Amino acid sequence: MDVSVLDRLPAPVRAELDRRQAALPAMAALVEADHDEPVLLAGSYATGEWNPTSDLDLLVLTKRHRSRRTPGTTNHPSILGDSFDGQVGDLPVNVEYVSAERLHDLAQVLESAAGDGGAVDLPNLQGLEIRLVQRVHNGIALSGTGELDRLRAGLDLDAVRSAATALAFVGTLSLMEDSTVLASPTRELMCRGAAESLLMSAVNAFGPLTHDGKHLLTRAARISELPQVPILFSQVETLLFADRLPHEEALGLILDLAEGLYRSFTDPRCPSRALPMLDPLVPAWAWTGRAWSAPGHGRGETGRPFLRKSA
Repeated sequence: MDVSVLDRLPAPVRAELDRRQAALPAMAALVEADHDEPVLLAGSYATGEWNPTSDLDLLVLTKRHRSRRTPGTTNHPSILGDSFDGQVGDLPVNVEYVSAERLHDLAQVLESAAGDGGAVDLPNLQGLEIRLVQRVHNGIALSGTGELDRLRAGLDLDAVRSAATALAFVGTLSLMEDSTVLASPTRELMCRGAAESLLMSAVNAFGPLTHDGKHLLTRAARISELPQVPILFSQVETLLFADRLPHEEALGLILDLAEGLYRSFTDPRCPSRALPMLDPLVPAWAWTGRAWSAPGHGRGETGRPFLRKSA
């Protein structure tokens, strides 16, 4: 890749590269990108959330399939594409290659969440897929901005946020139901997983798209400073250590916070399809003894219009 592409790196990132003795020509040499393929700064360096252990992530959205391994790198391929780890100065660098075809496949899955015809499905998105959407939408374009805009328009961010919120919420209740029939220490493990899953649901509902626990607490802390957010955000530490409580107390705490979060999903800051995605699953939660109702929401409606992806 031409080193001039890296001229668009934000000034704070350039300063960090200088501090880590990461030369731009050496970094450019790790990347195999054609002139019409978008290159993005992705991950924590794009969001400003990096720490001393963070890799610098570059994402290339490819149009042509070929081997792009560069000397001295290690590949970690996935269903989405290749992901090469390298080193520039003191800085670990990851270069990921994902084809535009994979983005098209993902866009087709998201079409089922559009709300057309009264049916809103819950896409079973996995962590890598949520991570990819987050990187495409939140990454900083270093080249190929026109093509990137076109690809972004095809990925329905509201649908992905809705699915991430709903999937994590479902995971919480599933794990808590398991905890009612399992013995210790598995019971406590279920409570711990349920607590983290509930926080993941809350952060995706009120904050940026989040796929793992790396930035979960810092993002939750920022959300807690916003007006009129669910009480969950003021009880994060209590929630995450609920497994240390007697089981009945932990069960009551997590279900109380989950019920409060569910009611908040009608907030306009939340993704617009989380509640319709959850509707078919509500009958299975009868074991909780909770009503699972939200103001202005009846089964099959949100009380507000769906957000549509850009044309």
